[in-house]
Amino acid sequence: MIDVTVWSITLPVQTPAQVVATKAMPTLKNKYFDNNGQRIIFWAPVTGSHTGNSDYPRSELRETSRDGKHRNWRYNSGTNTLKGELSVNQVPSEGRVVVAQIHAKEAPTPLLKLVYRYEKGTGNIDVEYRVKPKDKSSPVIYTVPKVPLNKSFSYTLQMNKQGELSVLIGTGGKQVKLDKSWQGYDFYFKAGVYTLDNKGYSNEGGKVTYTKLSVSHK
Repeated sequence: MIDVTVWSITLPVQTPAQVVATKAMPTLKNKYFDNNGQRIIFWAPVTGSHTGNSDYPRSELRETSRDGKHRNWRYNSGTNTLKGELSVNQVPSEGRVVVAQIHAKEAPTPLLKLVYRYEKGTGNIDVEYRVKPKDKSSPVIYTVPKVPLNKSFSYTLQMNKQGELSVLIGTGGKQVKLDKSWQGYDFYFKAGVYTLDNKGYSNEGGKVTYTKLSVSHK
C-alpha cells in the first residue's frame, strides 16, 4: 500500500494545471491518478495542461507533511530518502518521461531527474544531474540500459547530511557529492509521470504504474 497522505499532486487538467491538496488524496481517483490501494497508475497525455513554469504535462506527486504543508528539507538536516518500485507502460513519440525528481525550492530547475528514455525499440533509465543550480544542462551521470516497457524496476534516491547523493537503480548505482552552490536551498521529492512531450493526439502520453513508494527523513 502506498501512503498518499504525505503528498499533493499536480494533474494535467485546467489552466494552469490543477493541484489536489493532501487532504483530498485518500479519495482521489480518476483517469490521471488511478489508485486502487495496491498500485497507482499515473497518466499524462501530451495534450494535457501544464504548470506556469513548464511546457509539458504531468501527473506528479509533490512531497508534503501530513497537515498538507509543503515538505522542504535542507541536505544537512539528516538522511532524506525516496524509494519507489514501478513500471513504465507508455511513452510519447519523443520517448521520454520523468518518473522521480529531487527539486529545490527557489531554483529554476531540478537537482536530479530519473528519466525513462525509449529509443530504437528499447528502454533506458537515465539519471540526469545538475551540478550547479544555474547550469543550463543536466548531464546524464548514470544509465541502466535495456529496460523494456512494462518491466518493473526499483530505485532509491538518498541524500545524507554530508551532502552525499546516492542513486540506486536495482542493484547498481552512482554517488556524487553535492556542489557547495546548492547549500542554502530547500529540497523536496517528486514522483509520478512528467511527460516530456506536448504534441500529438490525446491518446499519446506517459503512463507509469507505481507499486511501491515511500519517503523518509531521519
